[in-house]
Amino acid sequence: MPTTVSFKEFVRDVREAGVDFYAPGIDNITYEVLSAEEIKAVELAIKMLANHARAIAPQIAVEIERQAPAVYKMAAVAKAKFPGMKNISFPATGTGSIGISPLFPQAIKYTGTPSPSLPAYTSYTSNTWDITFTANTAAYLFGDGTNWYKANPTDGQRALLVILQNGVLEIGSTPKITQMRIKTDKSQKYGMFGVSPLSTIPLESGKKIHIYPTPGVVPIFHDVGIMWSVLPARSGTSTMPLLGFVFAEGDFLADIKTI
Repeated sequence: MPTTVSFKEFVRDVREAGVDFYAPGIDNITYEVLSAEEIKAVELAIKMLANHARAIAPQIAVEIERQAPAVYKMAAVAKAKFPGMKNISFPATGTGSIGISPLFPQAIKYTGTPSPSLPAYTSYTSNTWDITFTANTAAYLFGDGTNWYKANPTDGQRALLVILQNGVLEIGSTPKITQMRIKTDKSQKYGMFGVSPLSTIPLESGKKIHIYPTPGVVPIFHDVGIMWSVLPARSGTSTMPLLGFVFAEGDFLADIKTI
């Protein structure tokens, strides 16, 4: 049976364990208790992403595992939020299920022609983690400066994105981002914050992974608009993968995706 509580109370234990959430304007949340099978499905997805990260950057794997309790919390929200009380599986089992997957570009930019009915507004290039920056001009992980971003709202393909705390990465030689701001269509009271990489991890290719700080885990819903802007100090194209997960109705994750 779905239960509605204050968002602060819902995530209190996770925050006390050292993982914060950042969800401006989200006062209450509805969730459904996960079954043992659903907990196992979420655990498998977390382990897959952490094990992949461990082979490249053990520090990132540790961060993913540390934030696992936050992912379970959002799984419970997804189960209650999508109509029909579908079960969560990994991988997705098609119509009638909710799948979980590590984030991939098409989970964010799920259409090549964003519109009010498909509000996948973002600065990301289609089918990639690449963003082309102009120095001192805002770019957008989510939104476009005018239009709010929402996760896929299509019936049978609804999605909920979970961006982990400190989950904004940049792959390249020199980090570009110096400022961020996150606001929603429910609350714009919080302003910008300055950023510089928490750490930089060298890769065998000669490039580096720059890890940016964020105020907390950011949930992105299909019915709440978000605008996540970044300000680069330098021009150029950067690869900007986001650490996190997508929960989606089974039709969205039924097959490989491209736009």
